[in-house]
Amino acid sequence: MNTTTTIKAQLAELFRRAGAAAELAGSNDEDGGTCNLDTPAFRVERMRKATIERAAQAAGLTVTEFDWFGGRRWFWLHTPTFGQGNRRARMAQAAAHVLREAEGDIPGFRASLYCQMD
Repeated sequence: MNTTTTIKAQLAELFRRAGAAAELAGSNDEDGGTCNLDTPAFRVERMRKATIERAAQAAGLTVTEFDWFGGRRWFWLHTPTFGQGNRRARMAQAAAHVLREAEGDIPGFRASLYCQMD
């Protein structure tokens, strides 16, 4: 197995865990608070977009590319985010926590949580 295939498999497993964490956090359906667009975000330096998209697809999720922090390429990881207020925030935070724990495990991988009120 080559390095790209190995990293793609690591990303797919990471994305699966992030999605599962989001779903678990959404089991509490309380959804008060401000409507928001909170979403986990990540970047992988020098990795092809197609590789990242295939990893997300293998995990049953999708990604969307965007520029952030001085024009660097980042991706939204579209995990389940039911609700629109506190529930969505909890779900996005849980997924971002899983992603942040993987920093250092995958070369060039960085994660964050994007928060924005609507």
